[in-house]
Amino acid sequence: MKKLLAAAALAAAAVTMSAQPAFAVETGDFYATGIGPGPSQAIASAEKVARTYARNTGWLDSQCYVRAAQPRSEMGYYSATVWLWCQR
Repeated sequence: MKKLLAAAALAAAAVTMSAQPAFAVETGDFYATGIGPGPSQAIASAEKVARTYARNTGWLDSQCYVRAAQPRSEMGYYSATVWLWCQR
């Protein structure tokens, strides 16, 4: 009985040790605002600023994409807020 229990314990240990470690996924959120003569220009301006923040903290452009953009009309021009989400 002892030999059977020892063999079962060794088999369980072998299975546990052979399991792959979980890989951590790092994410980042960056928010920025921008202005422009139209909504698309305001969004592009805000995205440029958000990508600059991301690059300054070590993210690559290929690791980030725009999750949301919210343009608003101000007096004679547009402003926008962009949420950039990054993952590696």
